Amino acid sequence: MTTYDFTFVVDADPYADGFGDRLIESGCDGATFILMRGSAAISFDREADTYKDAVFSALKQIKSTGSEVLRFEPDFLVNASDIATRSGLTRSSIGHFINGHRRDGFPAPHSRLSSNSPLWDWVSVSEWLVAQGKLPKEVHHEAMISRIINAGSQINQIDPNAHFDVEAALQAA
Repeated sequence: MTTYDFTFVVDADPYADGFGDRLIESGCDGATFILMRGSAAISFDREADTYKDAVFSALKQIKSTGSEVLRFEPDFLVNASDIATRSGLTRSSIGHFINGHRRDGFPAPHSRLSSNSPLWDWVSVSEWLVAQGKLPKEVHHEAMISRIINAGSQINQIDPNAHFDVEAALQAA
């Protein structure tokens, strides 16, 4: 078993009657509830056979409290330093990839193109690093799981009638 670290940003009201009890009863008793920068988050260090199993079980438990997921972290948007940290490669190596000095085809930035700190799509970057033999396939699969949760949560926030079923999408992943 491996321990996986991730966080769900939720719409929970920590001051609502019984919220703490519901959180514990749901199985989130080992999680940490955080109020930070105006957001409520539930952070997990969860043991499971796979990342998907860890995330899926936590998601089901959060949903059972009546809370909705607003966002999931680790996020899919990463800067060059994040890429280095997540991949275990040096910042120098990542800089060479970004500038095209080593291996052509590194993904272009996803956003903040005109800034000094552009952001890349971790799903695309991890896929490229897997193809280069720099990361195991599981890392890209984990990035896809994070993307599914965030995309589904955003769809449901934009259009509550959409009822995008994140759990069903995760089961298929």
